[in-house]
Amino acid sequence: MVEPDIATPSIDTDGGFDFDDHFFGLVVLEKHDPRMVAKVRESWLKTRRFCREHLVPHVLSEDRKNMADPQYISWDLVRLAARHGQLSRFIPPFFGGGGEGAPAAMGPYAEEQSAVDTGFSGMLGGHGLGLVGLALTFNMRVLQRVAEKVVAGEKSETPYLIDAAITEPTAGTDVEEVELYPKARLISHAKKVPGGAILNGRKVFISTGHMASDHLVFMPFDLKDPVHDYGCFIVPKHAKGFSLGRKERKMGHLVSTVSELIFEDCFVPEEDIVLQTADGSGGSDPDRFAVLLETVLGITRTAVGAMGVGNARGSFERVLALAKRTLHKGRTLVNQQWAQTLLTNMHINVVTARSVYLESTFALMANLEGGLAGPLPPVLETALARRVFANRWFKKVFHSEKLRARMLDQLLETKPEGRARIQFMSSLSKVVGSDAAMENGHMAVEFLSRAGVRHDRGVEKGFRDAKLLQIFEGTNQLNRLNIFKHYLGRRLPGVKVF
Repeated sequence: MVEPDIATPSIDTDGGFDFDDHFFGLVVLEKHDPRMVAKVRESWLKTRRFCREHLVPHVLSEDRKNMADPQYISWDLVRLAARHGQLSRFIPPFFGGGGEGAPAAMGPYAEEQSAVDTGFSGMLGGHGLGLVGLALTFNMRVLQRVAEKVVAGEKSETPYLIDAAITEPTAGTDVEEVELYPKARLISHAKKVPGGAILNGRKVFISTGHMASDHLVFMPFDLKDPVHDYGCFIVPKHAKGFSLGRKERKMGHLVSTVSELIFEDCFVPEEDIVLQTADGSGGSDPDRFAVLLETVLGITRTAVGAMGVGNARGSFERVLALAKRTLHKGRTLVNQQWAQTLLTNMHINVVTARSVYLESTFALMANLEGGLAGPLPPVLETALARRVFANRWFKKVFHSEKLRARMLDQLLETKPEGRARIQFMSSLSKVVGSDAAMENGHMAVEFLSRAGVRHDRGVEKGFRDAKLLQIFEGTNQLNRLNIFKHYLGRRLPGVKVF
């Protein structure tokens, strides 16, 4: 077998992947909502160009730097993302962002990034999780402040990122299901004090932790009743009483830092308490916490499914690139039936898993009440809207607790059956996508034989990156139980899952 030149790109860059060939549901939807699908096409094409033209040259070199030095942080990739508007793409235009937040754009965006570098997608995903978690508190005062920092940071050499801190050393999977909270061994807690709150405890496995300027922290006020007496806080990286602990050593996703956050009598002023239920602010509906948690997970698990598809497609494209150039017995591998069969099986995994994350996206769009999953009205994408939202008189109304309460009530209007559909489809997206990534990674390494474990081919990196997708946002085992609970379980009276 004759191997191709090492200098040859390790991913298929011939441009064979086409929107109309792979997103049939969106092509059909285009007839009914041309404006939204046009935004999805534009977002997908912009992502593809950025990844293929600007990200590809750095993927393997940044991975090697992180392997050589576990304390290394890929700031160059953060700045690259900022220069190309990747940190503010889904921030609404009236906050100065790119306004690419069409719901159906999330999956294709995550897939395209992950096909080139799943770790890079995970890095931006940690930042995105912080923005999603903050957005769903509907604290428009803090959300606008953070969004404007993100936009301003993209124009500087010190980009602004945010993360979301939920997981604790003794409570991981337990904090992703409301029914498991009473069993979770929570240690971190908040205490109300004059002028704010005091935080104590630790958060672990926090994506983008060492990169974030601000941390969105979730902690209960009452450890005996964490579901109904909790708080959400913004903690700046230089806050007194806050410090960064270890940067986790991982097998994959090396450019995405995973961090330990330490809180020792960390004071959070009143204006940085984003949401709380201890004194009644933020509402007292007993389902509020469950709805917020389920909505966040519905979005993020769908995105992880799309990341899995991207990773699986990346393995496929890397194998295809080598198969087109590698000779065996006088013919390129791509002209041999055994190779064609394996490539087809890899492609089947990609197409199958993609259909699931797209269905999960449509489940979000169909079942979230109050227009929360719909596109923005065109008037909100104008320069005039940007000026209006910057007006201090308008801010008084926009930032009011009355408007916020109405937005939270809209989210709570999501019907139980709608919430269940979002839950089982998002978990299905996560399981199917991440399992497809692992299977394709395994096939890619075996297909390339000795070349499959060479770092310069990119295949072994994709395989390493795939494993984490089965673990975070709830292990695949937990998500399988979640699928049973919200699909089969709700039709089987008396059956309990957790």
